[in-house]
Amino acid sequence: MTSTKPFQFEAALKELESITDWFESSDVSLDEGLAKFERGMELTAQLKDHLATVENRVEKIKARFKVAESQIEEPTETDEGPADLFS
Repeated sequence: MTSTKPFQFEAALKELESITDWFESSDVSLDEGLAKFERGMELTAQLKDHLATVENRVEKIKARFKVAESQIEEPTETDEGPADLFS
């Protein structure tokens, strides 16, 4: 049985930032740069997928609460308002 670790958004983002910093501050070798670029692209895809999943969950939660709100009956107003009481 294989267990997969849950995606750790913050760790992936931190790794991507460190790759970006490496490109900005180092004398980049072609082979190492290519490997880091590939890893950066993998991380970017994972981060985008995770954000899309989170966005879908947020939309489902919002839709669920919107349905719940629409099912709550608002009090109905009677024909007799305060002005009608004194007529």
